[in-house]
Amino acid sequence: RKTQGEERYEALERSMNAQIEVEREHHQKMLIENGNLQRQLQELQTIAELKEAGTPTTPIVVNGGDKIYPVDENERKRLEEIIIENVELKENLDRMTDELMDAIDEQTLMRTKYEQMELKLNNVKDSLLREIIQTRNPRQAQDKIRSHLDSLRVELFSDVAKFNKHNIKTEEDAVLQSKVETLAGENIKLLDDINRLQNAIPFMSGNVVSEKKLTRQESLSTVRQRKQEFRGMFACKKGDDSKLVKRLITQLKTEHVTGPGCMSGLTAHIMFMCVRYADHCNDEGRIQELLTAIISGVTSVTRKQSRDPVISTFWLTNCLTLLHDLTQFSGEELYHNRLTPAMRDFALKNYDLSDYRPLLSDQCINIYHTIVKTAQDELQPMLVPGMLEHDSIPGMNTSFSGGRKQTDKGYDTGMIVNRLQFYLQLLNSQSISINIVRQFIGQLLYSINATLLNNLILRKDLCHWSKGIQIRYNLSQVEQWVREQGLDLDDSGVLTSLSEIRQASQLLQMNKSSVENAGAIVETCYSLNTMQLQKLLMLYSPSSEFEERVPQEVIKYILNHKPIKTGTKLMMDPNKLHTLKFSYETRDIDFTMVTLPSGLKLDFLEKY
Repeated sequence: RKTQGEERYEALERSMNAQIEVEREHHQKMLIENGNLQRQLQELQTIAELKEAGTPTTPIVVNGGDKIYPVDENERKRLEEIIIENVELKENLDRMTDELMDAIDEQTLMRTKYEQMELKLNNVKDSLLREIIQTRNPRQAQDKIRSHLDSLRVELFSDVAKFNKHNIKTEEDAVLQSKVETLAGENIKLLDDINRLQNAIPFMSGNVVSEKKLTRQESLSTVRQRKQEFRGMFACKKGDDSKLVKRLITQLKTEHVTGPGCMSGLTAHIMFMCVRYADHCNDEGRIQELLTAIISGVTSVTRKQSRDPVISTFWLTNCLTLLHDLTQFSGEELYHNRLTPAMRDFALKNYDLSDYRPLLSDQCINIYHTIVKTAQDELQPMLVPGMLEHDSIPGMNTSFSGGRKQTDKGYDTGMIVNRLQFYLQLLNSQSISINIVRQFIGQLLYSINATLLNNLILRKDLCHWSKGIQIRYNLSQVEQWVREQGLDLDDSGVLTSLSEIRQASQLLQMNKSSVENAGAIVETCYSLNTMQLQKLLMLYSPSSEFEERVPQEVIKYILNHKPIKTGTKLMMDPNKLHTLKFSYETRDIDFTMVTLPSGLKLDFLEKY
């Protein structure tokens, strides 16, 4: 059940939000109305000036509905000529756009024809060789082969002639034309090879070639392929995408790729090596299919297991690694110049995949926010009882007579630090960069800061001197842990996320009895806005009969001398998410050292 204070806080927040929304809408309407009135006034002033000068006041309407009042008749004619020229230019632009689209369609047809010719070449090659090996009537086979050759020559040179009639309008058309000519040359070479194979067929009286001799001839004519050196690529055949996603993403057991000796981000490196092979083969379609399947698979598995921080962290590091691989080995000059000569061999050669990097970046941000939300949900029930209510200083009783009864739920600051330590070790185990680790811990500290300050502002029983000491002591344990882990080095600003609650605890301990003390309060509590300061000073309760409430003149002095701070809301938003900032640094990676763990069952991937 919600406490009375929580209900009051929610009601107050709803009321303030509703009032702000009404004022915002009213302000927007006033701005629109003001703009309309200003335009009307300007138009009336223009008409009045023209009438005084004896100039016609009939306006010329241009594009967008704007009105122009020409000074004289010559200017009117000139404006009309400009409008007509504008219309003509727009028509020319539309015509050029249509011509460009026609050229793109023509280029697409040429590409399709090239693919059809390549497929036909492979089919003819297979059928002719099968005819030579399997036939039992060599003369009949020779006639069929010659017939195939004649028809192939006619069709080939007909296609080449059609291609040569097209004008080469773009650089890509020139490349395509070159491919067609190369294909034609390969066809001619294939025809010569087939002629040589025809002459090798032994014609015998009896018209039969023994299968045993034919088999021997096959074995003698076999060309042995020299074993190639592994170049750090994996070939994933078309149709194996679903198998790759299933075994490498959706049904992956993380222990297969995170054990001792496994490379950090191994899953991402394997994905990039498959993409790199498709780029090496100049196959744009395969690249699109692979990257689309990979991103969809990761999205699916992270949504299904969003409450498991271990799985989410694993996919965060692999998405970051894949994003880094696509950046470092993109071939762009900015990153390529930083690579060693050996690593430059791993760069993409044919395609620019920069459009996929924002998609992966968004994927990383979504997974990061999922982990943050899980950690916030775990910490939330611990914060108030563990840091505001728990008396961790021995011998000091901070309970306030007449205040809310504080229930001991068994939480303390040590348990909160332990949860922070758990997430820090989880991120470090996956080799997440220190830059992102600091942002993650800073985000959690901000959530702790906002939750504690909101509850302090709503509870009068916590606003007194001894409780201020207790809260400051509890905060110091968290700050000490941050420093011991090296998270606040190099001016990272991680501890600034606790500024508001730290300064609020200091305010409770400071002398507030006279105006002479007000200057120190203003200087110390620079992160608190005026509404928060005023509320805490009004809630402050004397801890003994010898202490008085904060005088009104002290409160007025502080409010008048407090510098204006961005944001004037009384409550902070504990769920506010800060922008995740990525950092880039060149990594020493050798893809030829990547091996596929047997547990992944990726035998269908071929090394290249």
